[in-house]
Amino acid sequence: MPESVIPTATKLAAKRGFVRTATQTLSSVIPIAAIAIPTTGDGLLGVGLAVAGALASSALAGTASALMIISSGIPDEYVAAAE
Repeated sequence: MPESVIPTATKLAAKRGFVRTATQTLSSVIPIAAIAIPTTGDGLLGVGLAVAGALASSALAGTASALMIISSGIPDEYVAAAE
């Protein structure tokens, strides 16, 4: 089997970056709901849109973080935490 193009340490850092950024982005559900509920006029629809928007933005932000770590290398903060 050929060796992986991406080193194991970089893969681990990318996974950590994805999880960290995705969970931080989930905090956007409250502002999204504050906009969606009055705009739609329906509480249930507003909450549904807020949850969908928060999940979508969380997944996109986490993916962007993981790809940034893969392309640029492990951030200094992650290297210091691993030592």
